[in-house]
This record gives sequence, structure tokens and C-alpha cells, in this order.
Amino acid sequence: MTSSDQRGIVRGCCLGLIVLLILVGGSVFLADRALAAPDLGAPPAGPSHGASEDAIAVALGAQMAAQLIQSPHGVVVLSEQDLTVLAVANNPHPSELKDLQVRVRDGLVVVSARVSAGPFTPTAVAHIKLSLRPGGAGPVIAAEVPEVDIGMLGLPGFAGSNLVSQIDAALSLDRLFAIAPKLSVLRSDIECVAVLPGGVAVGVHDPDAPSVASSCG
Repeated sequence: MTSSDQRGIVRGCCLGLIVLLILVGGSVFLADRALAAPDLGAPPAGPSHGASEDAIAVALGAQMAAQLIQSPHGVVVLSEQDLTVLAVANNPHPSELKDLQVRVRDGLVVVSARVSAGPFTPTAVAHIKLSLRPGGAGPVIAAEVPEVDIGMLGLPGFAGSNLVSQIDAALSLDRLFAIAPKLSVLRSDIECVAVLPGGVAVGVHDPDAPSVASSCG
């Protein structure tokens, strides 16, 4: 074997070792970021409109009815505590998504949950944008997921695509209007939805009044 052959083998071995070290180092870094606790801030805040989905629907229905007596437009705000109650009540996978909490951060609804990953339970965080879209039975409150994180590790956008239907079910803002009679009659008259500091505003209008998309603030 010539000296040039030996140098080639050495270079190949060194290159392979360097690649291996980079891969190991990258894996350790990613694992550390994924298992790190995300900075979610203070716990979900109130005011609370009830400890169950039904109680919240009844309370908001009474609020909305009282407002529409005095004005053609009414707006109710679901607090972070309310949204957390709805998420827990409609959790599609309670054995997999634990300790569900909902917060509002920077104009987005932020849903967090502990998930099982072998012996670890990292925190998954979905950042959700709410919008109002046309539907067969009237406007529909729809969810988009622009960002999903595991711990402090951001995932590619496509990773959240399969979460949209689960988040729609968990937040259940659309379903909420079907529970209490005072809300269900207003289901087709939803005119706006807006993520405000501390909660989500949902507005409706009197059937005889035009819809005003800006009434949620």
C-alpha cells in the first residue's frame, strides 16, 4: 500500500468521524431543545364563565341575549380559562394530550399539552390563528396552525397540518353555539371573531341588521 493510499484512508476515516460527531451533536441539540420547557408565561387567566362547556354556553347566551335587546350587535369574550375548559371537555385524545391549557399570545391562540414520547413527556405547543369563513349553515369559526413546537423546537409548517381538525374539535367554538338555545338561534348570525388580549371575542348581529365584521374590536 502506498503512502498516498494510506493518506486517503486516514482522510476517509477522519471525514467519517467528523460527520458522525456532527450527527451525534445535532441529535443531542435537537433532543435538548425538544425536551426543554417552553416559555408560556402565566397560567390561563379569567374571568371564568363556568366550569363546564354547558355552563359557559348558558352564561354567554344570557350575555348575548341581553346585549341584543339593547343593540343590533353583541360581542362576548371567551377568556383563557373558558378556552381551556372547552379544550379539556373536547380533547380528542385525552390519553395522549394531557394537561391541556389555552392562552392568548401575540394575537394567536396558543394551545399546549404534554405528549408521550417513550419515557419522556415533552410539551407540544400549537399556535393557532382563528378566522371566520362561509359555511353551509352560516359562518364557520375556522382554525389555522402556522406553527407547532415541541418544547423549544420549532417543527416545519406541514407538521401541523393534521392538527387542524383536532384543534377545531378541542376548542369547539363552533359547537358551543349549538348547546344553549339562546346561542343556537344566533348560530347563523355570527359576524366576527377576533383574538384579543386575554381571550377570543365572538360577535353576532340581529337577523334584521347587517353584518359588521369590525364589531369584535
